[in-house]
Amino acid sequence: MKSMLLTTVAAVGVLSYLGAAAQAADIIEEPIYVEPPVPVYEEPVKENYSGWYIRGDAGYLFSSTGSGDYRVFGEEGSRYHYDELKLKGSYTVGAGVGYRVAEHFRADLSLDYYDLDIDGRSDCPSYVGFGCYYNDSSSADVWTAMANAYVDLPYFGPIAPYFGAGLGFAHVSYGKMTNEICNPTCGVEGNFIGYHDGEDSWRFASSLMAGASVDLTKQLKLDVGYRYTRVFEGDAFGYDQVDSAFGARGVQGRDDGFNLHAVRAGLRYEFGSGGFGKGKEPVYAAAPAYEEPAPFYEEPVYK
Repeated sequence: MKSMLLTTVAAVGVLSYLGAAAQAADIIEEPIYVEPPVPVYEEPVKENYSGWYIRGDAGYLFSSTGSGDYRVFGEEGSRYHYDELKLKGSYTVGAGVGYRVAEHFRADLSLDYYDLDIDGRSDCPSYVGFGCYYNDSSSADVWTAMANAYVDLPYFGPIAPYFGAGLGFAHVSYGKMTNEICNPTCGVEGNFIGYHDGEDSWRFASSLMAGASVDLTKQLKLDVGYRYTRVFEGDAFGYDQVDSAFGARGVQGRDDGFNLHAVRAGLRYEFGSGGFGKGKEPVYAAAPAYEEPAPFYEEPVYK
């Protein structure tokens, strides 16, 4: 009887141990690993470089030389040339509105003003005397209306070189031209002074530009450059002599055009949403993080 009791107690103890071990195994079972979602990569937001812009500038107009001639009505085939025709150094101002088509290409329409002071020396006609010459002086207002195209080169830091070309029209308005004989061997007592009313004329014009822009901000640029403008030939003056010992004669003067060389500086403001330049770096979508994700555990299931 005692032996059976001991056997029963041992059996109960073994069963209790096995039950506790099974319960412990349920508690420390392996966790279930869940794969994290694959990160989605967003394409960078591309810059929109297109958009309207406005510009304004001013500059110095270098002195240069030109040529011209005049003819006297009543003297068949007469044509008298200027020995000298000089444009004095002066100033120029301008403004324009344009559109940036692409990152490195833009175009604009511009209106520019050039102030010209002109000195010259011309031969006297035959009715005045051989070997005589005039000292001439006048002024002219030149307005140009041009369509221009530019190529902006890649950046060097905040500086972008550019070059361009333009084609359009010029309106030249001469002031009164004064002639004075300064050669006393012509047999004229005292200085002979004549006046010629200036002419207005429309002409073709073209230009070449080169320079660089400097980013002040994302949209605002400082432009510094050189511009060559060719204004083609046209009428310069007619005849309206006030002080003459030779009577009135019809005279028509022409110039052979102007070569205008100017250095200019100004500001350009671009309204495009992206602008163009390095004044402020473009903002891109945040790149996804590819760091190894931390393991994800589910709460153990107790049995």
